[in-house]
Amino acid sequence: MEDKITLDPTTPRELQEEIDHTKTETGAMSMVQEEWEKGIRKLQPYHRQWFLNTAYLLGFQHLVWHPSKNRLWLPPSRRRQVRMTSNLMMSAYRINLSKLSTGNAAISVLPNSNEQEDVDAARLAQKVWFHIKNDVHWKQLKRRLVGWVLTCGNGFLLTEWNPNAGEMLSSVKEETAEVEQMDEMGNPMMNEMGEPVMQSRRQVVGVEQYRTGKLSIKTLSPFSVVPIGSGTELDECDSIIVGEWLSLEEIRRQFPDKGKYVTPEFRDSASTFEKFLDGLVSPTTSQVNPQSSGEPSEKGAVVKRYWQKSTPEFPDGRMIICANNVMLFMGDNPTPKDNTGDRPLPVVHYREIDVPFRLWGRSSIEDQIPDQKAYNKALSIILEHHSLFKGKWIVPRGAHLKESNLDSSADEVVEAIPIGGQMPHMANIHPPQPTLFNVLKQHRENMMEQSGVREVSRGALPSGARSGIAIQLLQESDTTQIGTTAIDIAEADARVANLALLIASERMVVPQKIRIIGKNNEVDVVDNFTGDMLRGNTQVIVAGTLGAPFSLVARKAEILDMEQRGAFISPETGRTDWRTVMELLEFGQTQDVFSEQALDEAQAETENREMVNGAMPMAKRYQDHQLHVKIHNRRRKAPEYIEMIKQQPQIDQMYEQHLQQHGAFLTEQIQAANAQAMAQMGGQQQSGAATQEEVQSDQFATPDEGIQQGGPM
Repeated sequence: MEDKITLDPTTPRELQEEIDHTKTETGAMSMVQEEWEKGIRKLQPYHRQWFLNTAYLLGFQHLVWHPSKNRLWLPPSRRRQVRMTSNLMMSAYRINLSKLSTGNAAISVLPNSNEQEDVDAARLAQKVWFHIKNDVHWKQLKRRLVGWVLTCGNGFLLTEWNPNAGEMLSSVKEETAEVEQMDEMGNPMMNEMGEPVMQSRRQVVGVEQYRTGKLSIKTLSPFSVVPIGSGTELDECDSIIVGEWLSLEEIRRQFPDKGKYVTPEFRDSASTFEKFLDGLVSPTTSQVNPQSSGEPSEKGAVVKRYWQKSTPEFPDGRMIICANNVMLFMGDNPTPKDNTGDRPLPVVHYREIDVPFRLWGRSSIEDQIPDQKAYNKALSIILEHHSLFKGKWIVPRGAHLKESNLDSSADEVVEAIPIGGQMPHMANIHPPQPTLFNVLKQHRENMMEQSGVREVSRGALPSGARSGIAIQLLQESDTTQIGTTAIDIAEADARVANLALLIASERMVVPQKIRIIGKNNEVDVVDNFTGDMLRGNTQVIVAGTLGAPFSLVARKAEILDMEQRGAFISPETGRTDWRTVMELLEFGQTQDVFSEQALDEAQAETENREMVNGAMPMAKRYQDHQLHVKIHNRRRKAPEYIEMIKQQPQIDQMYEQHLQQHGAFLTEQIQAANAQAMAQMGGQQQSGAATQEEVQSDQFATPDEGIQQGGPM
């Protein structure tokens, strides 16, 4: 007998009965199916526009929506009609796709408090997020997502835990059993009553295999998402349904217990997008039907996944999975509770153009379609004109000339009434009206404005723009137009990261190894990571600004300008940190250029770990002593180091001794350099030569004193 959910005593009886009904499997499936069908009907106007956007983007730009037939339709063409297509949309789409999918906004994890444990946990959470991005192939994922956003104005990412993925592990399964106790001779021991003496013993009964589980982030088609609620933001909706067309084999694989009961069903509008695309790629008829054909599809069904937030009726939310009247799963919302105590929806919404007071975004393709149609029409008229008058011979009627009697340029022979002994001749070709070319230019410029991709973004020098300032202003205008979309995408990325870390903090219970590529392409490894190590520090914000230029040339120019202004001066050396500059300029791998420096950096970090663990390393003559001192003192400035030496002051003593070793070698090198310089200058000491006291005061400052600038090289 199922429990009833008791509401406030004033709750109407009808509402109480409805809630009780939806808690049963039959009622829950009916509710999901009803909400799904209602949502699909409500979204049909959006779906029609998205179908049209997709067709135009793929180059099928003579299709129109037939209202009575409720499908995309290719009108019949008249005789000799030319239907030319010049797909200007695709070029702008690819440029914006590159701009929005390659830019990564800096995000940071905020600690829950100023306590050092929370600060360290927040830093660890940052590493975990980088690990997750690498694990889910974030760049490819982001590219597919942005493709949906630009085409339909909307895209979604689903973040959830997959317990059936991850590394396969084994564990020995033991049970406690009562067995007879044996004496030294191997005979059963008896008590005074003559009964066997029993003892408890752990026995191995088998080996159990299991997976560690894995965080999953996947792109969702906007055709497959049905939000439930009246909010203008997805976070304001109480629940959501995601419909995914799966083959029967895949359903049975994912749901081995109940999937076998699912039977094939007809496709609906959320599952026919793939069928629609097939019709565009290889159209065999003059029409493309994105609606159900009424015929059974290839053995499959729409699996509907329903998530509900925490509500008074369902404090832990709900998750319902069903397909063709078969309940596959029903239980609590598996998304962990956030800092408000609620279980959020696992779906994050992305938009290209935010429309006020509306949940669904808008695509810039919608604005480009009228100009693209007009451009194609004008271009078709020009080509049709050329085709009508090209190679036409005018011959007197009754002349009975064969085309073989004419030259090879004859495309068509037209008989006419002879006037005054007129001889066969080529028809005069009149050029198209010049206004048609002006029309082409105007519509092309309109599409540039609407897409935010002008000539300067395409790599061409705009007409009339000769100064560098003018070109920069045009680049900035393009960047500004798409900048709002970039900001919205970055903020949505932060929500995905927050959701991913929230799930990881609760579901990563099996110790795992976290590996990320850190600064200078060094591998940072966290052994035996579990989610509780995050201490609930999962709040993610967009930390960096998005004002950097999208243009690679403009970005490099800005970096070089910052270098000239001293933005990359190292406080330890007083000179430009060229390694950082080259990495920002995207020179790729810089190990070859700074191979010696990279080796010394790695050695210095190894020495830091040794000293923290209580081992005393020895400085070597061939090392870069100044670089070693820089890295050691940087470690001593870290807050966790200062806290550590309060409990273990001997570690700081080891650092002092080790730094003195480097100081001795460095002093020796400087004295030799000064002696050589004095010899070359005829015994005169160079101005600015450092003394031993200056070296020691500069290079071996304590963490409290810091490192002075302008130290000797």
